[in-house]
Amino acid sequence: MQSGVSRTLLIVLFILVFCPLRAAEAAIHILANEAVKTQTLSPAQVRLIFAGRTQFWPNGERVKVFVLHASNPIHTEFCRNVLQIYPYQLERIWQRITYSGQGDAPIIVNSIEDMVAKVAATPGSIGYVNTETPPEGTYLLNIGERE
Repeated sequence: MQSGVSRTLLIVLFILVFCPLRAAEAAIHILANEAVKTQTLSPAQVRLIFAGRTQFWPNGERVKVFVLHASNPIHTEFCRNVLQIYPYQLERIWQRITYSGQGDAPIIVNSIEDMVAKVAATPGSIGYVNTETPPEGTYLLNIGERE
């Protein structure tokens, strides 16, 4: 009995100690190419851009969207917490837009490092990262208050 209680206590302690660290590491930020002159987007604007409904920046430059593969945990976190939809819903939206000829699908990259490199090298591009320090050639967009 004593060993079972000790083991349960140890597991609970482990969860309490390590879960908050994991949650803090998982914060998702919107990354934009330095040529994009917009500093803040509302949550609705972010959803419209990543759903292909907004295809041009206010200065007239075309938006180029980069995303991770749908099975990537960071992509799932982005969809659920930032866009507030499921990854499969985002895929369906892009399929409709693409097949109807109303826009181009986002470019799928293999890793966060690839995302950063593509966004830095592509004027007008947008993506997302799970770091708080923007790499050279990019910056983190602010997301305004939820409507």
